[in-house]
Amino acid sequence: MYSPLATMKKLAVCAVMVCMCMGAQAENKTFDKLAKIKDVDLVRVDKSMIEMAAKAGTGIHLGDAINLDDESGDMLKSINGIKVFHCDKKEAMEELKNKATKLLKGKEWQTLMDMKSDEGQIVKIYQAKDGEDITNVVLALEEDEAVLVVIEGTFDLTKMMEKGDNAETDNSNED
Repeated sequence: MYSPLATMKKLAVCAVMVCMCMGAQAENKTFDKLAKIKDVDLVRVDKSMIEMAAKAGTGIHLGDAINLDDESGDMLKSINGIKVFHCDKKEAMEELKNKATKLLKGKEWQTLMDMKSDEGQIVKIYQAKDGEDITNVVLALEEDEAVLVVIEGTFDLTKMMEKGDNAETDNSNED
């Protein structure tokens, strides 16, 4: 069964993970509180596991939504940690959404993407910078599932997006 949100989540998460990483430690510890919500699951991938995946050239695969294929390991080397919060129970989803949205309303957070489909599926991408450290967050919501991904590292998603736009322009001139 085709799900536009699942496709958007995969694209958004891959795009975000390809290009971001470490961030302000205070915000990251605040996100850990979301795991205390009843029926919210947390998967944490630390730097040592990411380094092992980079050396093996296997990428990182966390369920259906997060697949970071990186045979060279270059992209993974810039990721210091990944946290994935997931829930599929209505009450937990609402609480996760409300608490995450409240955390992401601070002045340190920049909204990079805010998408809502006709079916009510929502994908939001945020970024916070603290010097060279960057925290990127993807919040994906649909009727029966909520996923929040926190990626820590040094990669600046906004710079990658700018390069992507320039690459598209350059490629269009080749025709």
